[in-house]
Amino acid sequence: MTKLAKLSSLLLATVVLSGCTYSSDAIFPSLFGDDSEAVSQENEAAEAGIVLGTTNFEPVTISEVSNTGTFVGQKVITFRNELSQLQSSIKANNAQLQGIRDSVVNNALQYHKTIGMIEAKLQVGTTPGNPRMFEMLAQAQNNIQVMSTNSATLNQLSAKVAADTANTDYLVESIRSAYSISGAVDEDHRQLHVLENEAGQTSILMHSLLNEVNSDISRQQQYIETANNNIVKLSDAIRVGSYGVNNVPMMRSPLAFANAGETNAKASPALISGKPLMAIKFTSADVKYQEGLKQAVANAVAKKPDVVFDVVAINSPQGSNAQQYASKVFQDIINLGISADKVNISAKTDAKASVPAVMVFVR
Repeated sequence: MTKLAKLSSLLLATVVLSGCTYSSDAIFPSLFGDDSEAVSQENEAAEAGIVLGTTNFEPVTISEVSNTGTFVGQKVITFRNELSQLQSSIKANNAQLQGIRDSVVNNALQYHKTIGMIEAKLQVGTTPGNPRMFEMLAQAQNNIQVMSTNSATLNQLSAKVAADTANTDYLVESIRSAYSISGAVDEDHRQLHVLENEAGQTSILMHSLLNEVNSDISRQQQYIETANNNIVKLSDAIRVGSYGVNNVPMMRSPLAFANAGETNAKASPALISGKPLMAIKFTSADVKYQEGLKQAVANAVAKKPDVVFDVVAINSPQGSNAQQYASKVFQDIINLGISADKVNISAKTDAKASVPAVMVFVR
């Protein structure tokens, strides 16, 4: 058994004794793609509220070597085979990491979307202990559970990469030590020099891979902790049927409704907080406001990328279902690509309102 093999066995034994387990049979999809795919994945991660590493780890190509017939020449061949095995491990570890990242982002996106719908419903009010709300909350909890499983797998991957990193560093030192072995020819030293450079680059890549895996672990654990705390708060809110501030106007401004006779609600050009960006008077259940809303939201984002939208349900003193319409407008804005944490929803009663209405403000 070579020194490298002995060190590998010792490191893996340490991992087992520490209580960590790793299954080489764990299968994750390989996500190798071009730069546009990497940007798309990064955008999805940002939308989900979680930031993970984006590096795709590809080892350098190992040069061919020839057998010079010397003892050092034999060592060169052995070193090359060991480096090839370590690079194969990098490729396998990278594929697993990319698969885990893809799973994490997908589940975070689903969690983020589900939580946004739950909060929207709770902010306009629902029945205490609404079973459908608890079903949605269970879906969000399932997403968190999958992310927790991914986090455990990342810890296992970290242990594997740490062992490979130590082996690679040991290989670099072994190659350097071979220069002092007597009986070598010039070709042996030339091949050693090339192999040392390639092993050095592989070592750098290994350390970078290990750093990103550990960073992903830290970021994901923080995300999961925040998500679990949010689940507890939402569970309490569902039990009482409300969340946040209800029946309080976000802004004091005069009503400015779309004309009752129009089929499309009009978007106000003003982006000042004192006037609504858009006001919709629901004289019927099928008021066509979506195109106007799409244009208004696009204009608001173009003028202020970090804009926050306030959706206010306007009820008449006699009572109306404005909250239902406000919830739909809220979801329409999210469907236009606006993050749920950038959209607030509330309700108020206005003595001048004769029919349910919804006003959208920006700030």
